[in-house]
Amino acid sequence: MKSSPDLRTDLATGVVDREIYTSEKIFALEQERIFTRTWHYACTTRDLKKPGDYFTVSIAEQPVLVIRGNDGEIRAFHNACTHRGAILTGERCGNQGQTLKCMYHAWAFNLKGDLTGVPHEEGYGPGFDRRAYGLRPVHCDTFHDLVFVAIRPTVPSLTDFLGEMADHLAPYVQGIEPIGRNSWIYQGNWKFWHENFRDDYHAEFTHRSIRDLLVGTTARGWNWGAAPGHSVLQWAFPPLDPPKYARALQRFSGVDFSDGTMPVGWSSMLAQGPPGPPEGFEGGPDGGFGGGFEGGGPPEIRQEVLALFPNLDIQPGPKDTPRGMKAGFLQTVTPLGVDRTRVDITVYSDIEDDAAARQEALENLADTQGSWGKLSCDDTEAATRCQIGVRGEGGPYSLFTRGVAPGRGGEDADVRDEYSQREFFRVYQQYLQDES
Repeated sequence: MKSSPDLRTDLATGVVDREIYTSEKIFALEQERIFTRTWHYACTTRDLKKPGDYFTVSIAEQPVLVIRGNDGEIRAFHNACTHRGAILTGERCGNQGQTLKCMYHAWAFNLKGDLTGVPHEEGYGPGFDRRAYGLRPVHCDTFHDLVFVAIRPTVPSLTDFLGEMADHLAPYVQGIEPIGRNSWIYQGNWKFWHENFRDDYHAEFTHRSIRDLLVGTTARGWNWGAAPGHSVLQWAFPPLDPPKYARALQRFSGVDFSDGTMPVGWSSMLAQGPPGPPEGFEGGPDGGFGGGFEGGGPPEIRQEVLALFPNLDIQPGPKDTPRGMKAGFLQTVTPLGVDRTRVDITVYSDIEDDAAARQEALENLADTQGSWGKLSCDDTEAATRCQIGVRGEGGPYSLFTRGVAPGRGGEDADVRDEYSQREFFRVYQQYLQDES
């Protein structure tokens, strides 16, 4: 069916016109009708601990600055001086003290956005009113420890925007703080990356490290769309196969692992310990899925990926352990062009973690995620290859048709099904159709 200019999508069957990945016109519509109208993750509240602490983001090519005031409130403004439009800071984060001052003509603003200083102000005449030139505010709200901003939100509140995802997300984002960041750019459309984190059909094929270490990683799991436009991907962590993983690493890297030493990254999962459930496990003797590991080892535990419309992905640690609920990474994708995208990843941990626990989390995540990580490199390569392919005439449509039962999936849906992507495109199409 025809849904908007240059976009043909049959959501009932999950058939998506590949032009949405290559059309400059559709890209412009996405910026105007999706990115300026939706809530976007900016930072955590603990990035803004003290008055003057700030964080900057870009939404639809509009620079935005989030800052904590002296009154403890977190506010957001367009990161542009009201005099000539120069950005007030080009840094990603930092502390501005008590004043935001433009480097061009030294116009100064307080932490509430009021214009407080104009050099040689008399030149503007007696009718000049500072109150008319305060920083332009941007909608800002928090959900537990996460800070979100929106240029022109189409819903009354952030909670409304989160919809069915709010209750599911809440346990993961309380009592956390960032401990490391990484960013990189790939040559591909932003949707390829976000689709990938709603997809567990690819893991056993794309990620060699997963295939070698986690045999049958996609054998048991579920996925579902959470209105409006969000999703949950969940799977049961299968038994580990360290010898197979070590043999594969040795074969492809030439490094000798015969002494049993394993590389950073999977070390926390491979740590030896007493048999039985992990510490703090609450899933029952069989992990809550009707069966533990063979031989009386630890039970299967759950892992999740949460995707928030339009461009935030969250992957916490194992769901059934206290540590897993407070450790993981947040990831945003920012479109820089129809075929160019920046990925920003933030590693977080429990606020109660000591330095050693945080260092371990950083090292383990760095081995798999980020611009150099074993898994992220695979995903970046896949997105780049998709972008090259969709520009050709190999086929007009991409298929997101796995899962034949009606609805938005759930615990009866197979982890390889594509209910989560179809929920994304359902809401994606709604925004692009809305001309208001």
